[in-house]
Amino acid sequence: MNSSRSYSSPLRAEQAAATRDRIIDAAIELMQDADPGAFGMQDVADRAGVALRTAYRAFPTKDDLLAGVLDAINERFSEIAGGAPPTTRQEFDASVTGAVRAVHELEPLYRALFATAAGRTAHQSGAPARRQTFETAFSDDLDGLPEDKVRQIVSLLHLLSSSTSVLWFKDYAGLDADDASEAIGWAITALANAAREEER
Repeated sequence: MNSSRSYSSPLRAEQAAATRDRIIDAAIELMQDADPGAFGMQDVADRAGVALRTAYRAFPTKDDLLAGVLDAINERFSEIAGGAPPTTRQEFDASVTGAVRAVHELEPLYRALFATAAGRTAHQSGAPARRQTFETAFSDDLDGLPEDKVRQIVSLLHLLSSSTSVLWFKDYAGLDADDASEAIGWAITALANAAREEER
């Protein structure tokens, strides 16, 4: 009688996770050196020191790899910015400086991510969760407003505090992280106060 059983090894799982991290780190290094469109999975595998089939086993497509890179960027962002997303207006106000500094520190990765359609799509996938963060943190300011007005205000809050906005302040206004934090914080406060004063 033939019976098959699945075998799960914690060591094997650790090794797979370490290999996956090496592949992501290799992709990040390549993204900092060149346009993501200029290298392929073979380049990533070579940089990571793994076989091509191993890279494809971890990330079946380049889009999957970019999604993995985005997860790594988000993890590094949280470490630099200091923790979980804010849930109150006070927490949000206090988080602006750390968030802006994190974008500045991770600037090459964000620019590389935005350089391809797949990278932009991967980044946009987090938009619903980000919108939910604003709706929760600014719930007192938005309470009782019509749905279309809430959507407009949340969109502006999202834009003001986005990584693309932080990079725009650097590129076009010449603002460093501290100046950009101050400008973004002021604009968010003004917008939230205006929302609170809107007619219900």
